[in-house]
Amino acid sequence: MTAPLDHMMILPVILPAMVAAFLVIALRHHLKGQRIVSIAVTLLLTGVAAILFAQASDGTVRAYRLGDWPAPYGITLVLDRLSATLLLLTAALALCVVIYAAGGVDTRGRHFHPLFQFQLMGINGAFLTGDVFNLFVFFEVMLIASYGLMLHGGGPGRLKAGFQYVAIRPPMPAPRRRSPPCS
Repeated sequence: MTAPLDHMMILPVILPAMVAAFLVIALRHHLKGQRIVSIAVTLLLTGVAAILFAQASDGTVRAYRLGDWPAPYGITLVLDRLSATLLLLTAALALCVVIYAAGGVDTRGRHFHPLFQFQLMGINGAFLTGDVFNLFVFFEVMLIASYGLMLHGGGPGRLKAGFQYVAIRPPMPAPRRRSPPCS
């Protein structure tokens, strides 16, 4: 395996993060530009996921330590058959979604494409992470982006419902099942 392929494992996380920041900073008021960049990058992400899927098809589990820091201090990404399959499936579905959204759904608000890319970053990071702490971090990134997409361009009714979902629902305890008393 060559050196560029060794570092390809970080692209499903870094690529959407950098593109989302670029879309917010440089193309904030240019929806057509956001569409072009978002579709192109999601297509590139699908290609990267396909290459990673081909790498993982031999059954070898590959680990990538960001900054070459050991696991308790750094972020370790792990690529195996399952994570590669989930990456490829996510990228293919994301490509379909972003093409569909470019048909007019993304006009309801300005930040659809950056939020969508941040959500892809969280999903891909959750599939690749090698520890529970970073799984939680990537899951939170995914949730924050999904809350933003849920509220995206929906008006006062959607904002009220979204606020109630985010602010009230999570603290509520799950229903408890009572077990019958022991005899």
